[in-house]
Amino acid sequence: MSFSTWYEPILYIAALMAFGFGCRTFENRFTLKLGWIAFLAATYLGGMFISGGSHWVGATAVAMWFLLPWLEIVGRVRKLRFPIKSDVKHRFPPSRDLFPDLEALSAEAEKAGFEEIEDTGWKWDETDHFMRLFYHAERKTQAAISLAQQGEFAFSYVSLTSRTGDGLTVTTSNYPFSFTMKFSPNQLINRFAGAESMDDLVRSHERFLERNHVLKEELAQQDTGRLHTYLERDMISQINHNISARIIEPVGNGLFRYSWRGCIFLWVQVVKDMIRV
Repeated sequence: MSFSTWYEPILYIAALMAFGFGCRTFENRFTLKLGWIAFLAATYLGGMFISGGSHWVGATAVAMWFLLPWLEIVGRVRKLRFPIKSDVKHRFPPSRDLFPDLEALSAEAEKAGFEEIEDTGWKWDETDHFMRLFYHAERKTQAAISLAQQGEFAFSYVSLTSRTGDGLTVTTSNYPFSFTMKFSPNQLINRFAGAESMDDLVRSHERFLERNHVLKEELAQQDTGRLHTYLERDMISQINHNISARIIEPVGNGLFRYSWRGCIFLWVQVVKDMIRV
């Protein structure tokens, strides 16, 4: 690719960057993808411009976008320690400034037939996880409105969970990112990030149960006084599975860290999110 003047590539790069930022102001996923592609194209042109027209340098510059998460994982995440067992217990809800959508989401859950049971969660170091739990007796399904915080970064999501009498856990969630650990064979996960309402999640959850041939008669009635203990059991099952899969490894004192295999797993998950978004 050749340019007639030295400033022409700068104009192309500026135009692509402006277009990318413009696309990022929309909520449509395809427009967001287009903005991401524009940033990659601007990076490619920038690499070519700096190198005097080398396509290899342009491609290397684009590849750096995907290598940066690896540096973050190796330089920071690998050093973190997490508890093998987290105590899920009563929590006071976060402030309206921190979680402004909590009451609106709660009202939507109640409108869908879920009864509010308790506010609970767990905290470890800079990780703070709040959950408001609900239960729908007729559907035998638990709902959870969650706020996850890691330092200054926070996001919310909603999940629905049904459990069978033989120990199978079936969950549908609009969790916005790829999951950071694998799930055990007795945990079936349906990620529906595009859900726009509780009704959307409920319909998706019912279809997911049908696809996996889980009949309503097989679902176990859950004890509303022990919903938080079910969460603890689910987390322990997942952690034990990831230890067996060598995604994480115990480091003593009831703690674990991500193994090198786990770091690769995390990097792949991040790249998937980058491509998906």
